[in-house]
Amino acid sequence: MHPLYLDNAATSFPRPAEVVEVLSEWGGRGSAAGRGSHAETAATDDLVLACRTAIAELTGTDSARHVVLTSGCTESLNTVLLGLLRDGDSVIASRLDHNSVLRPLHHLQQTRGVSTRLLDFDPESGILNPDQLKQLLADSPVRLVILNHGSNVIGTIQPLEQLVAIAKAAGALVLVDAAQTAGHETLSFTDWQIDFLSLAGHKGIPGPLGTGALCIKPGREDLLQPLMFGGTGTQSESALQPSQCPEKFESGNRNTPGIAGLLAAANWIRSQTPEAVGEQVQTLSQQLRDGLAKIAGVRVFTPDSGARLCGPVAFQLDALSCHDAAVILDEEFGIQCRAGLHCAPLVHDTLGTSEQGGCLRFSPGPFLTEADIRRAISAVAELIGEVV
Repeated sequence: MHPLYLDNAATSFPRPAEVVEVLSEWGGRGSAAGRGSHAETAATDDLVLACRTAIAELTGTDSARHVVLTSGCTESLNTVLLGLLRDGDSVIASRLDHNSVLRPLHHLQQTRGVSTRLLDFDPESGILNPDQLKQLLADSPVRLVILNHGSNVIGTIQPLEQLVAIAKAAGALVLVDAAQTAGHETLSFTDWQIDFLSLAGHKGIPGPLGTGALCIKPGREDLLQPLMFGGTGTQSESALQPSQCPEKFESGNRNTPGIAGLLAAANWIRSQTPEAVGEQVQTLSQQLRDGLAKIAGVRVFTPDSGARLCGPVAFQLDALSCHDAAVILDEEFGIQCRAGLHCAPLVHDTLGTSEQGGCLRFSPGPFLTEADIRRAISAVAELIGEVV
């Protein structure tokens, strides 16, 4: 029985053939961007610019030079949080956030006195509370609002444009975590007046691990201190870090093979369109959610029909722990999935699943079919029949 991969919220698989091809090609080349004047370096410079441009087009960012290439969402989020927030700043985050947001904020609370207040989400709909956001913004000045666009646990997509508008009307800066939605959803970074947007290169965009980007509104780079200082290939005569984007945030050599793979993945998404890819994933996720909900002994946490989903479907089995179930699904049914807290502990606190060690998560990708989803549902039903 061939494996059925249902862990795309962690990292996408399989990847488009063109992504695999360029990883092989660029992995054997020795040039680095901005480090020479020969033809090979020029080709690498062109590659990096093409990748920035492709990400800018996918996210609705006007300036490709304000797309900073990173190792993933964790680096992108940390660049903003650690680079922006100072003593006494106030932040609004949410109970949907990943530890890539929660842990830096905890560190900043301990070291800089940054205060964080958390938006709740409705466990029935999976949606953040806009009225609560308005109230928190009205209570006291807020430096930054962090918005999780798509949950990596329950899969719900937030009404981002509405939430950003509420935050901007109150004068707050906005950081969007689009780890799960970039590549699946239409994003309008400039039109929606987002200040910072982080994305992964290996989830909704089916590129290689170790890639990502941070989009920065022009002028907002002046508010950030870089995480690292060092060689950028520019202004080498100066002891000062460059102040302009993207060099300010890109010390050291970039991951050229990874950037080549990210560019190929972004171009694949653009050829399919994010709308079409998102619709495919939405259809599969809804089929999965509805099928699991019909099985006695399964409790599904992903909201009912009508919710916009970015992939993940979360559930528990009454008769078996999520960790034991994941092992059995893999070994006996060839179903590869994720069990646990998914690096988002406050989601599980709200759902009431923390004491059970979290839940199971099936997350389909665009290369799966409805037959694959039926196989996954049947496997869960058969597993329950074995243990009841």
